[in-house]
Amino acid sequence: MPALHAGNLPPPWRSALDLLRRRRPGLADPAALPLIERAVREARIDPGWLRRYRLCVGLAPQDDAMLPPLALQVAAAPLHLAILADPRFPFPALGLIHQAQRVIQYRPVPAGALLALRACCTDARLEKCGMSFCLLTEAHCAGELVWCAQTQALARQRQAAPVRLAGSADRGPALAQPADREQLLPVPESCGRRYAAIAGDLNPIHQHALLARPFGLRRAIVHGTWTLARALASMDLPGTGSYQLDARFVRPVELPSEILVRVWAQPDGQCLRVLDAQGGRTHVDALLAAVA
Repeated sequence: MPALHAGNLPPPWRSALDLLRRRRPGLADPAALPLIERAVREARIDPGWLRRYRLCVGLAPQDDAMLPPLALQVAAAPLHLAILADPRFPFPALGLIHQAQRVIQYRPVPAGALLALRACCTDARLEKCGMSFCLLTEAHCAGELVWCAQTQALARQRQAAPVRLAGSADRGPALAQPADREQLLPVPESCGRRYAAIAGDLNPIHQHALLARPFGLRRAIVHGTWTLARALASMDLPGTGSYQLDARFVRPVELPSEILVRVWAQPDGQCLRVLDAQGGRTHVDALLAAVA
């Protein structure tokens, strides 16, 4: 079931073929990253897809009046895939590491709204393990910018002059900060496959342990965006119609497992942290704040 109904949506099957048949040499100079854009002028979220998404991340399926924080990010995947498949895009799609996510919502977005969507790649930077870049996604409703997201991803490659990987260090002891609320959540083995099908991402690392091991993983892992969306749902966040969400993906969640979600307030917003069941290792760090 497609997430979007749009007349000029790039066919995912064509993008997938282009990803496989073209060699991607990498990039030596961050300034040489080309500006590659994809857009749809009129798009609506499919109600059936949205119900499946809400169920998968732990939201009530009947509460479909407004879009959840990360639903548009996932629904816009065909635009992102078309950018990665473009002949000018320098990095191979398989092996990209999702480092960080920013979502800014300026006002609530109705589930049935007619949207204009635009995505592009930008802001390449040298990192310790390769080069990172940003996928920028914007949603306009009736000519007004209502939502935007910045996805930071890392392409591993050799560098002549290694630099520090931005945001890679842990932020101190995971349980040092007293939580206002916390909840232990199960993450079943099937979760990776369910979310991958909804997101249109059939990367083998999300399917089964046997398929993940050739990529250096002990077990299959779930998407970082699922972990973040599930944590937000468990705490009834963001709780407001406008907000800025900044998240850093520290380490993936293996399947099956349990995660501990903790929330506490600080002067600049609400902090959310996802840890392993023992509370010793951080999976996701996030901050919810008012829109600047």
